[in-house]
Amino acid sequence: MKIAVIGAGISGLVCAKHLVAGGQEVTVLEKSRSLGGRCATRKFGEHIVDTGAQYFTLRDPVLRKEIGSVAGAQLKTISLPILISGKMGEVYRESEERFYIGNGNNRLGAMLSDGLEIRKEVEVGVVTPVGKEWEVAGDRYDVIVCSAPWPQSAKILGGSQEGVGYEPNLTALLEYSGGWSGAVYAQIDPSGEDPLSWVACENAKVGRVADGSTVYVVQASVKYSRENLEKKPEEWVADLQSRFEKAYGVDATKRGRVMSHRWRYARREKSTGYPVDLPKGVYLCGDSQVDSRLESVWRSGKETAEKILGSKA
Repeated sequence: MKIAVIGAGISGLVCAKHLVAGGQEVTVLEKSRSLGGRCATRKFGEHIVDTGAQYFTLRDPVLRKEIGSVAGAQLKTISLPILISGKMGEVYRESEERFYIGNGNNRLGAMLSDGLEIRKEVEVGVVTPVGKEWEVAGDRYDVIVCSAPWPQSAKILGGSQEGVGYEPNLTALLEYSGGWSGAVYAQIDPSGEDPLSWVACENAKVGRVADGSTVYVVQASVKYSRENLEKKPEEWVADLQSRFEKAYGVDATKRGRVMSHRWRYARREKSTGYPVDLPKGVYLCGDSQVDSRLESVWRSGKETAEKILGSKA
């Protein structure tokens, strides 16, 4: 079969990898220049900082082995605790193991792309049925797989965008001169009430931050992100930085670089529906079908590939 996988996030790349291993001809189409989707990493001055998924879990031993075989020695653990904001040192999910990719979480996408045909910076419009085939970006395919968030996939497929909700997220990267205490990795507000929903120190990831600097990743709550999503980035970054310095007692005179990132579809909302009634030859994978955790979307990509291969057995 000739198959197009739309989107080079983790689920799309895993799906493509399994399809190729199953003997299929696969082309991955990605609208941006980067791979890995929400496993996003940016060069921030002299530092390497994850702007998307901050870490991931590997609760499933099968997936842990698979991801370990792909990432090799770059699969690292964060041993420092995450504290719950306002809970006087209470640790968030104390027994949970947390992982990251040493040279940037986006490198997981690059590792998965090895051996795949990937066309970057390809904006896929509406796919068109032509007999038993599908026309996608000027070429024809027997099967298409959409791995993008459902609002984007729905637009491509010409379906309704309703039913699957997503939470936005505003992320600020903040650099300060001076050392780091090294006692805590992050603080989280699970309630969603505090605009500072997540505050993490990237120094906890070995080799990420240049000596003499401390870099924080501040992610806003869903409520704050929705209220400020369409504002100019400099407005909400300045506000988040001011709130952060006040809440954490950070000296504003030690400020360095700042950077912003806006995620319109940061993660799938809980308790929302699932797309149904897909045309024959069209499949979905990723968090239009499952939650947005790396383990879930990885498994989704694998299971979608198995479904396609099984349909032609």
